[in-house]
Amino acid sequence: MAASALLPPPAQARDERFAISLPAGNLADILEALSAQTGISFVYDVRLPSARTRAARGHMSARDALDRILQGTPVHAVRIGPRAFRITARPRAAARHSARPAPPEPQAIATADEEIVVTARKLPEALSSIAGSIAVYVPRDPARQDRATRAGDVARGIEGLNVANGGLGRERSFIRGLADSPFNGFSQSTVSVQIDEGRVTYDAAEPGLYLTDIARVEVLKGPQGPLYGTGALGGVYRIVTNRPVIGATSGTATIGAQMVGSGGLGANAEAMLNLPLVSDLAALRLVGYARSDAGWVDDADGPSDVNRTRIAGGRAALRLASATGWTADLIGAYQVSHTADSQYVDRDYEDLTRNISQREPRRGVFGLAQAILSGPIGALRLTAVTSHAWQDQHDVFDASAAATQLGVPGALRYLDGRAYRVFDQEVRLTSAPGSAFAWTAGVSYISAVTRATGAIETATVTVPDYFALHRRVTETSLFADGAYPLAPRLKLAIGMRLFRATTEDERQEELDARRVNHAVIGFTPSTSLSYQLADDRLLYVRLGTAYRPGGIDPSNSRTGRYVGDSVRSIEAGGRASFDGGRLDLNFAGFHAVWHNIQSDYLEPAGLVATHNAGDATIFGVEGSATWRPGGGWQLRGGFTIQRPRLTNAADGTRLPRDRRLPVVPDLAGDFAIARTIRLFGHEVTPYAAFNYVGASRLSFDDGLDRGMGDYALARAGATTMIGPFTLALDVDNLLDARADSFAYGNPFSIHSEHQYTPLRPRTFSLSLSRSF
Repeated sequence: MAASALLPPPAQARDERFAISLPAGNLADILEALSAQTGISFVYDVRLPSARTRAARGHMSARDALDRILQGTPVHAVRIGPRAFRITARPRAAARHSARPAPPEPQAIATADEEIVVTARKLPEALSSIAGSIAVYVPRDPARQDRATRAGDVARGIEGLNVANGGLGRERSFIRGLADSPFNGFSQSTVSVQIDEGRVTYDAAEPGLYLTDIARVEVLKGPQGPLYGTGALGGVYRIVTNRPVIGATSGTATIGAQMVGSGGLGANAEAMLNLPLVSDLAALRLVGYARSDAGWVDDADGPSDVNRTRIAGGRAALRLASATGWTADLIGAYQVSHTADSQYVDRDYEDLTRNISQREPRRGVFGLAQAILSGPIGALRLTAVTSHAWQDQHDVFDASAAATQLGVPGALRYLDGRAYRVFDQEVRLTSAPGSAFAWTAGVSYISAVTRATGAIETATVTVPDYFALHRRVTETSLFADGAYPLAPRLKLAIGMRLFRATTEDERQEELDARRVNHAVIGFTPSTSLSYQLADDRLLYVRLGTAYRPGGIDPSNSRTGRYVGDSVRSIEAGGRASFDGGRLDLNFAGFHAVWHNIQSDYLEPAGLVATHNAGDATIFGVEGSATWRPGGGWQLRGGFTIQRPRLTNAADGTRLPRDRRLPVVPDLAGDFAIARTIRLFGHEVTPYAAFNYVGASRLSFDDGLDRGMGDYALARAGATTMIGPFTLALDVDNLLDARADSFAYGNPFSIHSEHQYTPLRPRTFSLSLSRSF
């Protein structure tokens, strides 16, 4: 999905008025201050001149404020999105008469594309100009009316993004086939999960973050070592939240209800308040939410719908800004989740029941504290980020099937406790806005600490310290990335990161204790070459690399550790727009070589460990098209064809040709259609969507190479606006399809029985929102 905001925004979005208070000042600084007061963003076609602006004060739209600020300067602003503008050179004839008021902004035709400004590469860039594969999910996308509340929902419209359906807080994401294991172990994730400017996970699964009041989700595909450091082998999943807007008071409130076929009832409530605190200086944005999702798995000899999930959380953001171009953002987030029981079944996936001798509840806590300071240093811009994320998980598993291997007889409960802490500090400089040579360079420090404990309980015996792990990984690095025009339409980009990573790893199983300390110095480069065929057509080729440090491997009797793994990839692709923006095409082909794959595996007793599994190659193609034929119609389709295969064992032995990497399918596709019409005086947008997930395998480990996937999902619904209210009806799994989405649920019984994770049955959702 190369572009998501497909239709022009409603009139109120374009004409929203703000309390503007901007003195005369330096052009670059005043534009940054205007961004803080209105929430708009800019991309630059020219380097900003050293010009002074006129003052702008009063209640006005962002467009009117821009016109006042830019009067008398050699640049002007062109709207490219609902809250995005392109700063470009003023035509010479217009420059001679720039003191005149700007003509009224023409209304965009219903088929015009809206450009998206992204910052995943640590610079504000128009999505259409990026030499690399990046996909964006934007809420309220007309071609994706169904709202995404979790990473798995986002993946429905992102080619190459797969999320293992392990349940809330147990879901691991994979991009472009770089999948190492389905098991929730202690190897670093191949996808770097970010919120705004900070990393929030290291070796933890995606924490099941509830997506509300977000600006977008940016997905960088392919290895991203130069900008994001160790672990970003497959890419980056970045959540961008809405920042406080200093110039306006606003809010939203939403209530909703759900009904699951063959299940129960659910409900949700959300609220957001944006509150200016000090005129033209500070604003506070508060977000709160609570959700209860009905279960649909039944106990064969007991109650029904045992896997109910509850989520509650909130976010607070404070923004301080000045007319000198400096901004400070303080962000705090907290979420608590609870799942009453697992969602897998031990019969055929057509049967939504499980023989439950002991419940398997899960509780998760996620927290984030982040501070961002940004402002001009001469013509350059400085950004300093401090981020601390913590995640606590408490899982209960029925371990009775592995009682003999664990050495504790009887019916067992295994209590799995994990505490993750990620500290991320970065300071970087970026080039002046609009520079021909656009670059960013900085220093980074990351510390990731993991503590895990395992206890065994029976009716009469408790073994509190059966398992313990303490792991601390640090990375200190210098990085740089820049793009230079070799010719008017030809651009070369080079990125690099020099890092030192240290690992302190301690692991204890029963009476067996091991310890490994290791340090490595590495270098991860990238380069790309792009050619702009036209303003809306781009071709590119990119080389990328990434690295992941090693740790303890209890199965390695010689060294006691597994070594770091690395990925090198090449991709070629392009973006093109035709017929005045009515048709957009995106395509890419990619090939990756993965050495010394780190893979979590299950020991005979059911505990998770990590080892090197060998080497792999992945190649594939992906593409998407969005068509707006007129009359309010929107059509979008996409596909991924890939071949991720394990080619060599850890000892170098050549393996059979069809040894698939886990979880990820060879084939996937999606299609969506929507139309905006007027009905009884109101704007109504009905939609329908379809996804296909191809066949995949659970694991390449002997005995667990089990099939799953190969299913299709349909959904449909409609959204309408009635004054300040928005009413939405959605039906997920419209045809009530039954399939095994994930052939795993319990590590202690997976060797002795087949496990299936059925799709959630047909679900009806109704929501009512009000904005003010």
